Amino acid sequence: MSTTRRPLGSLSSVWNVGGEEALRRRVGPERTPVEPHTRRMYAKREEGWRPLTRQRVAAFIRLFVLCFVEVENGLRFHPVTYQMMQKTLVKRIIPWIYNRLIFAMDKSTWPITLEQFKELDAYLAEHLPRIHKDDQWDTVAYFFKEVLHEGEEWKRLKEMEKEVMESVRRCLEH
Repeated sequence: MSTTRRPLGSLSSVWNVGGEEALRRRVGPERTPVEPHTRRMYAKREEGWRPLTRQRVAAFIRLFVLCFVEVENGLRFHPVTYQMMQKTLVKRIIPWIYNRLIFAMDKSTWPITLEQFKELDAYLAEHLPRIHKDDQWDTVAYFFKEVLHEGEEWKRLKEMEKEVMESVRRCLEH
């Protein structure tokens, strides 16, 4: 072997030494889809000690959903990881959302999106009922449920307006 080439430095070397199955093995510990997301968060400097922003809260909720809700990330986490994530959710994320609630229909004023709320609320209702019944989360849930109700009301009014306009148009034609 030449001095400039490392042993097993190319795929053909791996195949020659380890056989065809050597190419199908993963190197290092098994990786889950959560790890690339975590690495991107770290690369964007979204560490936990920084002040929370809408983007950091959205990133945490996405990471929380990836870790706990989506089944394909089925590797078991260390119990300390579970405790840290839940503690961060209860002590930092939910109070941040609660303190920034503005009762308005303008989506740009909401601390989180409706989709993020739905994912988080479903998980909390099923797996963490104590947190789900907490006063702060209860207020957040009430706000978003009122938003959904108000959206349905607006849809119903739009439909009624269309029907009225259609009937007026038909009356004018006759």
